[in-house]
Amino acid sequence: MADEDFFSKMMFGGHSESQEDQSDKDAEKESESETEADYTHIMNQLGEIMDSIDKLTPTFKEIGSMVGSLKDKLFK
Repeated sequence: MADEDFFSKMMFGGHSESQEDQSDKDAEKESESETEADYTHIMNQLGEIMDSIDKLTPTFKEIGSMVGSLKDKLFK
């Protein structure tokens, strides 16, 4: 209803532009909270990856020394 009469405007206020703005703000808040939660989840995953790397570092060092000794035996 683009042409609302004076009575309707007086009794019920203007058209729902402010309601649309409010729903846009709510949608922005939801998307921000989803993004924030995603960053938290990503940071937790990075922490788990770093912990796993710390646990596997001694294994990589042992494999490196084994490869080095095999290389010495093969190329001598």
